[in-house]
Amino acid sequence: MKRINMQQLCSFAQDDQKIDGKFVLLTANDSAMLQKFRLIGCRIMLLVFSGQCEAEVNGKEVSLERCDFLDILEGTSFGLLSCSTDLDFYCVITSREFMMEVLQNIVPGPKDYFSLLLGNPVLRLSSNATSKLFKQLHLVDDMLSDMNHNYRSEMVRTYFKGFILEFGNLLIIEQHMPALEIHTMAKKDSLMANFMELVWKNFRERREVSFYAKELCISTKHLSRVVKSCTGKTPHEVIDAEVLGLAIQLLKNEDILVQQVADILHFTDQAAFSKFFRKYVRMSPTEYRRNID
Repeated sequence: MKRINMQQLCSFAQDDQKIDGKFVLLTANDSAMLQKFRLIGCRIMLLVFSGQCEAEVNGKEVSLERCDFLDILEGTSFGLLSCSTDLDFYCVITSREFMMEVLQNIVPGPKDYFSLLLGNPVLRLSSNATSKLFKQLHLVDDMLSDMNHNYRSEMVRTYFKGFILEFGNLLIIEQHMPALEIHTMAKKDSLMANFMELVWKNFRERREVSFYAKELCISTKHLSRVVKSCTGKTPHEVIDAEVLGLAIQLLKNEDILVQQVADILHFTDQAAFSKFFRKYVRMSPTEYRRNID
């Protein structure tokens, strides 16, 4: 699969599938196109209405079936591997910036959804919830298709906001969480989101926690406390997870030498990269590559 980002995807998507180079909505009819690429740097939400499919999320295969909702963040790679003939889905591909623009800093749903998402990107919804969300996305789809509508872009944003709010409500109900009013982003959640955005932009070159703390104008101790409370991981572990995910993706491309992978990830040399990789995978990059099916 060829790795592409949001901007590149927009060059492949049809005009009636996107707005402003910031938002793309694909359906099962586009599954063949999706299987050609591995997306990185996008916020992706895939809702399966019927059938089954296999996807790859940061190098790990994930099986999705009816009522599954996949929600992955921008630092995560995504590829569609295979689909059943009866597959029906909607796949939203956008960015955190676009979502914040649409929601105007409103964060619907449980306050700990962000940390839950980092732990598991797949949610199993009820049939009723799946049908409600599918109808919301169908409204978005219809409006995207209406190229002559004078307020097409604004209406797409409105319907997409409706989808996100409906999802937040259903998530609270189906996860049996206490009902929460729509709230503005808490300071801790905002800090965590800003940290992750910095990580996704800089993890290839910068892995020292002090760099991120300085960029966020806080102490390393405070950053560690917030990240630990949101994810259960240290900032260093979060950064390393992003580095490891990209390393695995690059190693699957046999045209790229292990030394080149080390260079792309800004390790001092191949030995340093191998030591890092072995720490988490228990084998060297070369051994890992030999064991890829």
